[in-house]
Parts: sequence; C-alpha cells; structure tokens
Amino acid sequence: MGKKKTDVVTFSNNRIFITLILQLVFGAMFSLIPPEHILLWLCINIGIAIVLALVNYVIWVYHKSDSKRYHSLHSFVMLFGFALYMMLPAFRGLYSSSFFWLLLLVTVALTGFLIYKYDAVTNAFVNPGDSWFFKLISIFGVTVFLLGGILWAYMNATETGPFIPVAIILFFIGFFILMLSPIMLATPERVEELRQRKYQ
Repeated sequence: MGKKKTDVVTFSNNRIFITLILQLVFGAMFSLIPPEHILLWLCINIGIAIVLALVNYVIWVYHKSDSKRYHSLHSFVMLFGFALYMMLPAFRGLYSSSFFWLLLLVTVALTGFLIYKYDAVTNAFVNPGDSWFFKLISIFGVTVFLLGGILWAYMNATETGPFIPVAIILFFIGFFILMLSPIMLATPERVEELRQRKYQ
C-alpha cells in the first residue's frame, strides 16, 4: 500500500523558512558574545543558518513522502543548529589560546561518538532504566567536569571579560541539547521497537 496523502509534507508545510528565521535570530543574538568582531561572526552565523536550511531542503526532497521521518530529521538539524550557536561564544573566547584546540577536540570527539551511538542514546531516553541512560548521564557529568575545568583554567590563567561565565553556561546548555539531538535520528519504528523492550 502506498503512503497516505496526509503523510506527504508539502513545500508550504516543511517549516524550513520558520526554522531559518529562528536560527537567524539566534545567530544574531550570539554574535554579540563576546563583543569583538561582531560583524564577522554575524556573517558566519548567517552562513551557518543558510547551510542548515539547505540541509533541511535536501532532507525534504528525499523524505517529503514520509512526514514522521522528515520532521524527526528536520528536528535533528534544528537542535544541532541551536546547540552550535550556544557553544560558539565559548570557542570565540578561547580562540587565541591553546585551550581552544583542546576544547574543540573534546567537543568534536564527543559529538561524533553521540551521533555514532544514536541508537543507544535513543534507547537511554526511551527506557530510562537501561544501563545506557546512566552511561549518558555519566558522559555529561564527565564532560562538565573536564570541559568546565578547561574553561575555569583559562579564566584563571588570563584576564577574561564578564562574558566568559555566560559563555560557559551557554556552552553546557548547548552541549546538553547536542546530547538530546541524536534521538531524532532514530526512525519511529525503531523507537517503538525499543519501547517494547521494556515489556519483554
């Protein structure tokens, strides 16, 4: 049997432009932290928003006949974008130091790991009693301790402006959103399959 007509996502209902506007607003806001090179970072953040919109368009082209799959992948891109905007001020503040590369390495490694293990991340939230839930909490705790220590060491080693504590808070909020985003990569069928494990 073919897909029901209601499963098809039309261009007018794909939410790409709404998401683009939200990300442009976020990008403009976070271009102000720290207050240096605002115009440059505004252009960079606008570029990121446009790239994410193009990614969403490609997703729509390939998955417009399956609304659930499209909206889950669209949500992943949206959450990834918001997380990226929140984390950028910390990277900007550290850019001129060696702490930048250490923070970048740890962040990229953890992001890649979470995306690679998206099925386990999904299972952790669908079945909180599963061991992976506690592993995920542990990962976040270790990340806060490790990266928080890096940022704190940088604050003590240099004369930082008042934006650094704000950047640290935004970074960890962004990282938490980043941890949640891989859930959206799982198909609805896989989520239901994982949910059924609870009753077996």
